[in-house]
Amino acid sequence: MLIEQHRPLDDWDYLTLGQHFGLPTRLLDWSNNALTALWFATTENQGRHEEREWPYAVVWILMAEARDFSLNITEVAPFDVKETKIFRPRIIKQRINNQSGVFSIHSTDEMLQMRYMNEIDSFAKKLIKLKIPASHVREIRTDLDTLGVNAFTIFPELEGLCNYLQWRYFE
Repeated sequence: MLIEQHRPLDDWDYLTLGQHFGLPTRLLDWSNNALTALWFATTENQGRHEEREWPYAVVWILMAEARDFSLNITEVAPFDVKETKIFRPRIIKQRINNQSGVFSIHSTDEMLQMRYMNEIDSFAKKLIKLKIPASHVREIRTDLDTLGVNAFTIFPELEGLCNYLQWRYFE
């Protein structure tokens, strides 16, 4: 009953839903929108950035090529993927669209070896790591809000609206 409203069709949809609701999966969230990625980087653990526990936020840029997307999800089950690939999920929740969401999916071998994406040969040279000093996090979040990127536009549901109002008027 909790899942039926999203009308999942296959294991890819179930993994997508799980990922978006915080369930650990073999998926890694990415966005085609640089501002969305910046919002997530500066929002996650914001208190830690401000307290200097973490000296910077990080945005990873993946310079993906067409072959990185060469995964036919209608023919391959998620747990049969042999190497890390990127795929565009079906838009079963509005937030996937709002976040310009895509996922990388990692093979069982890569997961068992606990290899980070920048340690995988086919992706290591395609990644750029941007470090954003903690001293700029608050200003960036304000600028992103001015540009229309905030908790409510990223999570277009009641929870997103409440998070936005909390940030805007009480932080």
